[in-house]
Amino acid sequence: MSICLHSAFILERATTIGKGFKFQSQSVFPGKRRLKSHVLVELHGSRVFPLHLQQNTHQLTNFGYQVPVTTSYFIPVKNSRIHYKSYSSAAAVSDIHRIIKQFRDTTAKMPGSRSNLDILKEADAFPYPDKEPEAYKSVTGKLFTLIWKDGQPLGYMLDFVLEKLLNTPEHIRGPVVVDEEKRTVRAFELPTEVERTTFVAHLMRYWRENKAFQTLKGWRSELWPVYGSNDRVLYSVERSGTGLLGVMRYGVHMTAYVKDETASYGMKILVAQRAANKSTYPNMLDNSVAGGLMTGEDPFECIIREADEEADIPEKLMRERANFTGMVTYIHITDERAGGEAGQIYPETQWVYDIELPADFKPRPKDGEVAGFYLWTVEEVQEKLAEGRFKYNCGLILIDFFIRHKIITPENEPDYDEIMQRLHRKLPFPGPHQIAPSTTQ
Repeated sequence: MSICLHSAFILERATTIGKGFKFQSQSVFPGKRRLKSHVLVELHGSRVFPLHLQQNTHQLTNFGYQVPVTTSYFIPVKNSRIHYKSYSSAAAVSDIHRIIKQFRDTTAKMPGSRSNLDILKEADAFPYPDKEPEAYKSVTGKLFTLIWKDGQPLGYMLDFVLEKLLNTPEHIRGPVVVDEEKRTVRAFELPTEVERTTFVAHLMRYWRENKAFQTLKGWRSELWPVYGSNDRVLYSVERSGTGLLGVMRYGVHMTAYVKDETASYGMKILVAQRAANKSTYPNMLDNSVAGGLMTGEDPFECIIREADEEADIPEKLMRERANFTGMVTYIHITDERAGGEAGQIYPETQWVYDIELPADFKPRPKDGEVAGFYLWTVEEVQEKLAEGRFKYNCGLILIDFFIRHKIITPENEPDYDEIMQRLHRKLPFPGPHQIAPSTTQ
């Protein structure tokens, strides 16, 4: 079937409605008659489907137009006039793809235009070799795989970090073995965990003192583990330096909610806002409680500590009500909001928790990292997600929460399968994430 539209639309504004976009546009028809229209469309794969079309005066059919429901309907981008032709299923494929890309590139910058899959793609940004071969080739062409002496991959190191490592005096960095053909690098291969950790610490301090990397300005004095097997720590690294080595990062995230029969889905969700003075993602929205997992720290004890520090949730309440729901895994690529050098590779695992709070509970920030809290309906949270207001992994955690609570289902989310894949990405690096349950098990 084909689209028989010979008009142009000038996009005026767009807002999200679930998976759809409501566009107010100015329609220009033959005869120069101008009508106002509201079009609700849904993004799915590479197509945009018409779900609803309302005219405030005449019907489109009065002008002799045909818009088959089963055919793709393309909305042009802001400040553009695209005159549509008749497309058959086999014709003008490249032109269609160009229009879609232009449409997506523009709407992605508009408030409220992000889909659930867009949110997952921001968090799980590292390209998949089977789905995005060109992007994968481009990204991996700038990486060296940090490996252990037995060949076990440990992380993805950027080429400019390796260059800085090789230019560091050997008595600071130790022996480094680079295989240019295989694009691998071996380093820090001392006899014991303590010796390796001490050596890496000296390297990070040297880089920090010599202002080698901007990211080390966010020094946290927290040691994070690097695993050589699923249960063996090889060494520990200063938190702010993990992205320089591209090694696994571990954390805990919790979504708190209260029951409210007057709200849709019978609940409201507690959302934190990050403090304006945080070195990473300042002012952005966050999960109710979240934090990084230090070497040797038990995940549940970590979330109890963070709940006290960030929201003043009593330990007793946490032990009685907080539930571990599983783990999520993904690979993020940083931008300038993370602080320091953009493009760092963050393979991450989060232990995920839920807690139902008493209806009268009032959270209180204690450690200065949280500016305040909001108690929002599911729709309000979805609106902020679509606007890109949440930190990347916090959006991912909320999508996972919506799936587990049957708010997002295969029936109402066309990208459900890909979302599930990106929530539980198979990672090439060892660690407890390889043996612990995912949030869907």
